[in-house]
Amino acid sequence: MSHDSLPLQNAVNTALEQKQPLRIAGEGSKSFLYTGDTTVPLLATSDHKGVIEYRPEELVITVRAGTKLSELRGITAEHGQMWACDPPLFDGRGTVGGAIASGWCGPGRPWYGTVRDSLLGVEMINGYGELLRFGGKVIKNVAGFDVARLLGGSQGTLGVLMSASLKLLPAPEHTRSIATSLNSRECTTLISQYSKKTSTLSGTCYFDGKLYLRFTGVAAAVEKEMKAFESNEEIDPQFWQKLRDHTLPFFADDKALWRVSLSRNSMFHGVESDELEEFLVEWNGSLLWCKSQNSLPPTMSMKPYAIRGFRNVKHETSQSSKHAHRLKLAFDPQKIFNPGVVL
Repeated sequence: MSHDSLPLQNAVNTALEQKQPLRIAGEGSKSFLYTGDTTVPLLATSDHKGVIEYRPEELVITVRAGTKLSELRGITAEHGQMWACDPPLFDGRGTVGGAIASGWCGPGRPWYGTVRDSLLGVEMINGYGELLRFGGKVIKNVAGFDVARLLGGSQGTLGVLMSASLKLLPAPEHTRSIATSLNSRECTTLISQYSKKTSTLSGTCYFDGKLYLRFTGVAAAVEKEMKAFESNEEIDPQFWQKLRDHTLPFFADDKALWRVSLSRNSMFHGVESDELEEFLVEWNGSLLWCKSQNSLPPTMSMKPYAIRGFRNVKHETSQSSKHAHRLKLAFDPQKIFNPGVVL
């Protein structure tokens, strides 16, 4: 048993004895997304932080759940590496545990993979008060049914994440970003053509009549592919951090904001801009952010994978799938973790 896990494990066991639900949170950077009972006592993991082990030669780092993403980025950058899924920091307080629980990724998600893809192993406290370890600390040791990945996007409903071993990638040698003015139809043509032939494209975003593109990789390859865009506006690479953390002007107002998941390129092929009031699309056409005045979900002619209220939206009650329900019973039979949150 890890000694530094005792305070949290004792808190869980006390809650089990008292049949008292718990609301799990790190620094609270995503508290506006919590759909459960906010009167439930908080179990904070923010003090459970720090690097446990870092093996730059193996491209693997193991950190405690309360470690801030900004700290993780600083440590890995010193070795020319990165946690490539690039989760949002929002107000700068984002933690590793919160990133894993939400499962959210940055603008490079279609090219670099998801949070779940990067999880090699985890240590967690389940709903029996047990400290469990799943997976490993090196890539070659991960085999069998990958329980660790179940925690990616689980919203803290399966247990208290204590630590995680993360697969890293080398940071890109060179980055250039451009913007070009296009209508949605022209954007459709350019994206569908270019995404098939480029090896350096690692970010796309379209809103307010402009397409933003990011190219990363070996300098020679980036510069070669950029020749096709020499007439376009070069932009500050910080644009992608602002997109990731929702500090662009698009996200600044109080209108209802919806997060819509689509099949790859669907936005550019199946949705006309006049169907939506205000929208922004990223992830090469598979993630749509749209706003509405009346807090109602957007109406679209095509069927998306999922529509979720993000900000300033009255959350509706929904039901877990039968598979999610079985997972919840297996990990947390007394349902003490994040009650009311749907997995």
